[in-house]
Amino acid sequence: METQAFGTIHGQAVTAYTLTNQHGVRLTCLDYGATWLKLEVPTAVGRQNLLLTSPSFDGYADPRSYHGKTIGRVAGRIGADQYPQPLPANEGTSTLHGGPHGFSTLMWAVQATAEQLVFSRYITSAEDGFPGDIDVKVTYTLTANDDVLIDFDANTDQPTLFNPTNHAYWNLNAGDETIQNHQLMLNSHQRFAVQTNKVPTGELLDNAHGGFDFSHPTDLGAALATMQTTAEKGYDDIFLVAPHTASEPVAKLTQGKLGVTMYSRRNALVVFTANAFGDELDFGEKTSRPYIGIALEAQTAPSAVADPRYGDITLLPGQPRHEQVRYHFEY
Repeated sequence: METQAFGTIHGQAVTAYTLTNQHGVRLTCLDYGATWLKLEVPTAVGRQNLLLTSPSFDGYADPRSYHGKTIGRVAGRIGADQYPQPLPANEGTSTLHGGPHGFSTLMWAVQATAEQLVFSRYITSAEDGFPGDIDVKVTYTLTANDDVLIDFDANTDQPTLFNPTNHAYWNLNAGDETIQNHQLMLNSHQRFAVQTNKVPTGELLDNAHGGFDFSHPTDLGAALATMQTTAEKGYDDIFLVAPHTASEPVAKLTQGKLGVTMYSRRNALVVFTANAFGDELDFGEKTSRPYIGIALEAQTAPSAVADPRYGDITLLPGQPRHEQVRYHFEY
């Protein structure tokens, strides 16, 4: 395990922690935001980072920059009035990615071993605006089989919500190209209709028409071309994951020999293709612009906050919750 200084925030030093497995796969995370900074794989021309990564801490200090960060207490968008207690709004009347003081904005304590980085944090209701005080752990594990596991664990003293994820953006190109030359497969046949504020209505739409069918490996460039008549000109959608076992992937992204396969037991996946990214963002070797990366955010459907048909995201005293996302890499 290696460490490197990575800037400061509010007078606190930010540190990057790097794990390397026996094949030379390298995982790097920050203690700020429990952020996934890099995932590097060995190639014939050297290590290649598969994530969009800002080269300095300036790219992560803005609370609106979510790339690579741990998102919670609740991933995605929910109405600030959808829970018995009002939730902290940070996008109009919506709570986006845990609100203005979510997991992604916090410094985390870390315990590091050769294979794991364990980030922990006690978060009070006064700190993030959600009901209840919670103990949270986010554990990154790099395995000998070229998997990265992200485990999310929490306890609470009062009923609250818990539906975290990681907001990594993937780009599998060695050069400065967009994801339009990637292929995407999703284990999904339906997606959620949303209101104008992107909060889901609970209604389901079929993926079979209109550029939303990724049930087989699909060229992202061709799919994005079909979206040019829409307001967003790309994807920012909540896909319902079909019933599946733990060994069945929920998504697979490929470009040439490189591939990322995602596994999650939860029933939803948000797909976002950086549709309106501008040059105000700095990703180092990748020029920020539309379609420079794709976020695949495994979670329980946000509709579950108000509709038990789509799952349960409550965290209750004495009933710890655990969620996991697993990524397998081919290179």
